[in-house]
Amino acid sequence: MKKLIYLFFTLAVIGCSKDDNNNDNNGCPINFECSTATANDFLSLEMVGEDYQSNVDAYGEPISEGLRQDVDGNYEYFWCWSDSTGNKFGFVVSCSDCSYGIINADCD
Repeated sequence: MKKLIYLFFTLAVIGCSKDDNNNDNNGCPINFECSTATANDFLSLEMVGEDYQSNVDAYGEPISEGLRQDVDGNYEYFWCWSDSTGNKFGFVVSCSDCSYGIINADCD
């Protein structure tokens, strides 16, 4: 049942415009280099830290996590948990330009 709940996580995609004539962040949520980002970089994004903490409160620390590249070469950070019955689940935060998304994920 808990795994089904995670299937209904909302896919959150936040986009912003980029102004190359200005050195500030222009409201862009991504203020770090995706290819060298740490867990803390991703956890600082709106909603990511809250989703992460909800899982930690319910299931403890993740059993695995890390920065990786997807099949298109974009960077993403993933966290994986295991519930009391051994079901593994998690979420991935994709990172591209000035947007990110929180996506449900199975852990293999």
